[in-house]
Amino acid sequence: MSVQQTIQKPVSCEGIGLHTGRPARLTLRPAPDGFGIVFQRSDLGREALVQATPENVADVNYSTTLAKDGVEVRTVEHLMAALAGLGVDNLLVELEGVEVPAMDGSAAPFVELIRKAGLKKQQTPRSPLQIKKPINISLENRGIRLVPSRTLKVIYTMTFDHPLLGEQTVALPITAESFVKEIAPARTFGFLKDVQHLRELGLARGGSLRNAVVIGEAGPINGPLRYRDELVRHKILDLVGDLYLLGRPVVGTVIAYGAGHLLHAKLVNEIQRQLQEEQDRSGVEHRAASLLPPSEPLRPLPLPR
Repeated sequence: MSVQQTIQKPVSCEGIGLHTGRPARLTLRPAPDGFGIVFQRSDLGREALVQATPENVADVNYSTTLAKDGVEVRTVEHLMAALAGLGVDNLLVELEGVEVPAMDGSAAPFVELIRKAGLKKQQTPRSPLQIKKPINISLENRGIRLVPSRTLKVIYTMTFDHPLLGEQTVALPITAESFVKEIAPARTFGFLKDVQHLRELGLARGGSLRNAVVIGEAGPINGPLRYRDELVRHKILDLVGDLYLLGRPVVGTVIAYGAGHLLHAKLVNEIQRQLQEEQDRSGVEHRAASLLPPSEPLRPLPLPR
């Protein structure tokens, strides 16, 4: 039986936000059993806390933003993917700034940061979320399907309106080993023709050739790619991070076509809804290990500063 994990010691990194372009400092701190993943906006005070849960998803426009009681944390998905991939259940994420640093645009720097901190096994058993019946989410010509299986697997397809990219499909079992080797290094990406429009929308202001794959008419202008199909691998990275908002490892096979943060969020919400339905039918009060009920205010941990 696997048990929950945190990290052994605090570790930090700093950089600029992909969308805001603002500097930020990130510190990961150990947390006790059952705490879940909680963001603390240290620039706003020790009470400025946001739990990484589906209820706190505030925006999924080009990234995943969490917010609660006026406290906002942007672009959490790459860090969340690294935590999911390495099996970190409990963590206080202290963020000085509004957006998680982009680093190189992938989850690999966060994987290395967690490895530097070291993993620490805890006492509470992990409680995987076993998918028992298919879930289908669709929007126009995009879709995502989750079906029962014995392990987490992802089959993700993207079709790009670019002659050198076309359709890309990656099918992978998601384990710690496969995530670190096959998914974590895949960088976020954008098309050169869209950059000005995104910046007019207040997005991609921190994007550069150092933290994103930029695609021009002739292909990537800051190549070579880390994988031939790096773009769709990054979509899997985003999916793994978004699924981890459930606070528990998901066990099922995800089949996605042209999806993205919006469909990921809809899938997470439907999983949450079905879980609640099941609990209501059973008549047993049950709470997911990473969630606290609204009646219990979240208190800052007495961690070393």
